[in-house]
Amino acid sequence: MRVAVIGAKGYVGRHLCAKLEEQGNAVLRYSAGEATGISRRTGLLPEGFAFPTGLDAVYFLAQSPHYRQMPEQSTHLLSVNCVAAVQAVEAARRAGVKRLVYASTGNVYAPSFEALAEDSPVRRDNWYSLSKVMAEDALALYQAHLEIAVARIFGVYGPSQEDKLVPSIVSKVRSGTELFVDRNPRDDMDHDGLKVSLIYIDDIVSCLIELSSNSHRGPINLAGSEVISVRDLAMSAGKVLEIEPKISLSNKYRDFDLIAETSLSRWLFGDPRVTFQEGLKRVLLDFESPRKQSIRVS
Repeated sequence: MRVAVIGAKGYVGRHLCAKLEEQGNAVLRYSAGEATGISRRTGLLPEGFAFPTGLDAVYFLAQSPHYRQMPEQSTHLLSVNCVAAVQAVEAARRAGVKRLVYASTGNVYAPSFEALAEDSPVRRDNWYSLSKVMAEDALALYQAHLEIAVARIFGVYGPSQEDKLVPSIVSKVRSGTELFVDRNPRDDMDHDGLKVSLIYIDDIVSCLIELSSNSHRGPINLAGSEVISVRDLAMSAGKVLEIEPKISLSNKYRDFDLIAETSLSRWLFGDPRVTFQEGLKRVLLDFESPRKQSIRVS
């Protein structure tokens, strides 16, 4: 199989490329800042961008790094997450590509404390969600020309990841920093903080590879089957590290949990292979620490 990956140097992208090549596939990589990739300045693919003929599938995994700098970087965010995706699908159409997989996010859903299914309401009241919803809507108009799967990804984590939920909490536990968990406005007895669906990097890569040849079109939630709270995460990390986490209940109330309803992905791909406890141990082994050698993966 011959595939192209836009966003090949990102966390998911580099793991996906490595696995695809390990399986004997030919992979064309496109990365931000390179001549053929997305411009770091404009957030767009080069003028006249084209794919070679003979590709079986295209992955669009690119993400603007400026999603926290709103509205100052709103143009860049919309350019990468939406306009560049339209550039890519149009280039795929012209090249005769049969299938494109677009990396969206579970954050497209409207705030809820319930499990979120593919037909749950989406939100357009924040820049990041809006950029992804706009891309999903635009790409849907291409379904008559090629198959497009929209992977709504929840909580990816794994070794060597930075600046995300799991490594941030692990770092606080290891350093003895106090961790605050937000209250649930619907349940005064809920002292566990945000609840999320997480998925280990190996499992998300397996699902994305399956999507390159699967006939599914439209949105699909990709997430683990376990619901993990911030307190769960901190306590699990502390147990392995033999550190008592410092957890306090905040005065703030959270607006939502981020829990995926995954019956569709389980039907297509089966259950994730890596449990949260196993995945967390792999993450902890990757941290540079004098304790590193004492952590054993069972």
